[in-house]
Amino acid sequence: MKTILIILDGVSEDKIAEIDNKTPLEYAFTPAIDKIKSQGSHFKTYFYPLYRQPDSLNCILSILGVDEGLIPKNRAYLEALSAGVNVLEHEVVLRCNLISCKDNKLESFYGMGLSKEKKEELSLNIKNSDKIKFIHISDYRNLIVIKKELCPIELDFPPHEYVGLHMDLMLKDFKSIKALKDFIEENTFRILGRTYMFYPWGASEISKLPTFKELYNKSSSCVCHADIVKGIAKSMNINLAYTKNSTGDINTDLYEKSKTVLKEIQNYDTVIAHINGTDEVSHRKDLRGKIEFIEKIDKEFIKEIYDNINNDTKIIIVSDHQTSTITGKHEKGLVDVITKSLVHKNGRR
Repeated sequence: MKTILIILDGVSEDKIAEIDNKTPLEYAFTPAIDKIKSQGSHFKTYFYPLYRQPDSLNCILSILGVDEGLIPKNRAYLEALSAGVNVLEHEVVLRCNLISCKDNKLESFYGMGLSKEKKEELSLNIKNSDKIKFIHISDYRNLIVIKKELCPIELDFPPHEYVGLHMDLMLKDFKSIKALKDFIEENTFRILGRTYMFYPWGASEISKLPTFKELYNKSSSCVCHADIVKGIAKSMNINLAYTKNSTGDINTDLYEKSKTVLKEIQNYDTVIAHINGTDEVSHRKDLRGKIEFIEKIDKEFIKEIYDNINNDTKIIIVSDHQTSTITGKHEKGLVDVITKSLVHKNGRR
């Protein structure tokens, strides 16, 4: 038996009055997903551990069967692993968003108003010091590596969860962390009426996860673009498949991803496919964009896989957590699990 696990990041959310009191997944036109439901099952559950937040780190590792006690508190180290950054025992890693501010409030977590090229230009021209190692990852995403002794406070203000918050509150913890306070002040820019700055958060240390082989005695490959998923795959010794046109947002090449999944399932027992755009569009509170992207996933990704797999391959489609297009935040609610039953050679399911 082979398994294709498809994680649609943040696709689930609560019902919305504006779309006939349905969820975006229910409202969207998804004939391929509907066919899988009719031949299998559809139920709802949650994956975040009881005393943890419903974020991708906690939920995806729970989906993969990693014991809660082994799940790191924050994800920056795994993103550093994804980027090939060497982190030492005496260091911590922080995520670092290029954010935008207006009227001294957090306006966006992703550098609203700037092109991808401009974000990269700003990231590559950082004013740095010998106390901080700054690494540009992609788009608005960056990492900072700093000695533990210089960063004694846990910085847990995820920018995507606090849009609209006054910047005095966002920056209050940095007053006692001189290296990061100086870094932020020296890398604040005013462009076309907006203020942009690099905002560090989510400190994490070196962590170790069990391998997928140790958990299931099966071979595995992963098709993804998001740095956290790449880091999880590397840490769990899951093969990372190459894609040329994957972006981690709604402009990703879904046809390429589906072809890559179909290629990988020929050589591995389990293929994990992660699509991040459903989460990104939800954080931007773009309900119509989310519905359109779900329909695109169904047509260009799910259908392509469904039409070209063997009957002995199981499909599991899950949302790791809820991401609300109303609040733009991750929510503690039930998420969708859709499975295609196996069809045996004798025709039985």
